[in-house]
Amino acid sequence: MAFAYSPVSEAQRIFKLLCERADSLGLPKSIQRIKDRVTIESDYDRIYFPIPFKESETAAALKAVEGAVASSLADLKYGQADRLVNVNLERATCFLFQAYLATIDGLGKLDQGVKAKLKGTIYHHS
Repeated sequence: MAFAYSPVSEAQRIFKLLCERADSLGLPKSIQRIKDRVTIESDYDRIYFPIPFKESETAAALKAVEGAVASSLADLKYGQADRLVNVNLERATCFLFQAYLATIDGLGKLDQGVKAKLKGTIYHHS
């Protein structure tokens, strides 16, 4: 029997790992209360980027953390509620894909000369 890989299951595993390490990552303690109300879903539950890196899964897990923190902030402002956080794997993947499609003056990220059009990212050199 072949192993059926599930990007959704892997994204959920990564999200749970991040929640377990919340203290060392500087995440709010309230994430422990919210994490069970966070779901990651997919219309197809398939691999989208044929590469060895788990980009879709990691992006979905980070969006789940983002949603949990947003829920925590909403609790502070509006009072505690049983808010649900739902992350869609395809939308998280599309969010990543923007970086692959982005151009500057018609140059993509792999084109010669594109670096000359970008601002420096080192704080002290910018």
